[in-house]
Amino acid sequence: MVNPDVKEEIILKAAMDVFIEKGRHGARMQEIADRAGINKALLHYYFRNKENLYSQIFERVFGNFIINFTLKLEPAMDIREALQGFIHDFTGVLKHNEKIPLFMARELSEGGETVAKIISRFNSEDSGPQKLIRFFDEAKQRGQIRPNIDSVQLLLTLLGSCVYFFLAEPLIKVVLSWPENVTRDQFVEDRKEAIFDVLYNGIKP
Repeated sequence: MVNPDVKEEIILKAAMDVFIEKGRHGARMQEIADRAGINKALLHYYFRNKENLYSQIFERVFGNFIINFTLKLEPAMDIREALQGFIHDFTGVLKHNEKIPLFMARELSEGGETVAKIISRFNSEDSGPQKLIRFFDEAKQRGQIRPNIDSVQLLLTLLGSCVYFFLAEPLIKVVLSWPENVTRDQFVEDRKEAIFDVLYNGIKP
């Protein structure tokens, strides 16, 4: 018997492909069911309707990541440890969900209403982006970050730096003449170190 979690994972991956290609409004449950190799009735059993399925992709990938990471974020944590942890964890999520950046780009091109609602549900001083911003503000007070660094801008730079490679990978391979002896996994690991090095040295006192 197939593990329900495995079946849901297959459905979510198939749905993401269809949503990227057709957009939320153009996607059809029948096509998603066909891609997942199941019948439409079973698809509705797992996710009820298209809007719920669409929302679940964001909640399971971004919601779970942000909640899990911010739970580990202690007020007195050193900024080096926090930055390294965020870059490592977020890059890992993107590496194992390669189409998420394209999915997000498609959602934002259609107004971003769904992801905004989802993030707002767990965005507070105790979790989500607001907790990260507050952490940066407190790190400034502790003298770990230069006082003229804007915490919102820092968060945006951190997110963008992690996402860009996975969004532009096909272009990067062509334009930058990717060395043949460097594997994708190695490049991603090097990318983590480069992001940390540039950001940390740019914000430290």
